[in-house]
Amino acid sequence: MLIKERLDLSPKLRELDKSTEEVELSLRKLIITLLHDDISLIPYHIKQKADERIQRAAQKNPAFDLEKYQTFSGILEFFDLRDLQEAIISKSLWPEFETLFLNKETLTQKFNQLAELRNGIRHSRSIDEIIKKEGEAAIIWFTMLLEKYVP
Repeated sequence: MLIKERLDLSPKLRELDKSTEEVELSLRKLIITLLHDDISLIPYHIKQKADERIQRAAQKNPAFDLEKYQTFSGILEFFDLRDLQEAIISKSLWPEFETLFLNKETLTQKFNQLAELRNGIRHSRSIDEIIKKEGEAAIIWFTMLLEKYVP
């Protein structure tokens, strides 16, 4: 509970952290939906990174449910924000996402803004007003787009 609440964060940063997490979870749901729950469509090198993370987690924890992490949603839990970005803009998958995001450059810019805010919060770095405002704008941008496609 202490980790989730991040008592060291201001209420505003806690709210931004929560909103960032919601965007990340919605992006995972979007990927599953648009790829029709078919993990084989994910580029090999991206999936391989997640598989390696899953194996490391399984080796550290005897109670780890390896079977859960063989599903698409389980594997996506081990994708970080940049892995999600890389999958969406990959040459093979971009056609599935283009009608939603329209422009790779704009999408990349929004991912950069979101990642800067997210990493600042999660790694206890200073967050200036520009990072905060750009991150907030990215959250709004993603939220508005994703609410059309993710239940």
